[in-house]
Amino acid sequence: MFVLAVLRDTLKIIPSEFTKSREDALKDEINQKYTNRVLHDIGLCMMAHDLLEIDEGYVQHSEGCIWVKVKFRLVVFRPFKDEILVGRVRSANSEGVQVTMGFFDDITIPANQMPQGSEFDSTEGIWVWRFEGNELFMDLDEQVRFQVLDETFLDVSPPRPKIGDVGNVPVSHPPPYSLVCTIASPGLGLLSWWTE
Repeated sequence: MFVLAVLRDTLKIIPSEFTKSREDALKDEINQKYTNRVLHDIGLCMMAHDLLEIDEGYVQHSEGCIWVKVKFRLVVFRPFKDEILVGRVRSANSEGVQVTMGFFDDITIPANQMPQGSEFDSTEGIWVWRFEGNELFMDLDEQVRFQVLDETFLDVSPPRPKIGDVGNVPVSHPPPYSLVCTIASPGLGLLSWWTE
């Protein structure tokens, strides 16, 4: 689920940060710049892990900041294909279920990846799995175990693609990183289905 990614960057240490050690100031700058940001083909950045190389640094003319070239490792959220994860049901519609892990919300379980015998109950707004005469409801905010099928990275450089650009409907942008998952295999689905 989490991997270490090696990156290089030139970072700025502002004068108010000079009271910290150089390593702490650089880690703070890395965290401020990269945390909760999706890097294309890398994943969702969580936090700085460690610093591998630090150059001497230099001060630009007429500026009091120190610029330092750094090689560092970041903790990145990027689950591998077929990995099994646990999250919570965020929303549901006839097209499938949206899942959240608290820090990452762009997880979709499409309708064709539901267990056989599942259907969407439009009056309740939830999915129901009919299994051996039982109706197992997929209520919102319930814990769900799912398997990663595919990941999608989208280049969000301007101009960004738009969704819902009709009349006065608010424009939304597709996420830069998303997962498509399944709960169609045995042992997957709501945790309550398998523990009661």
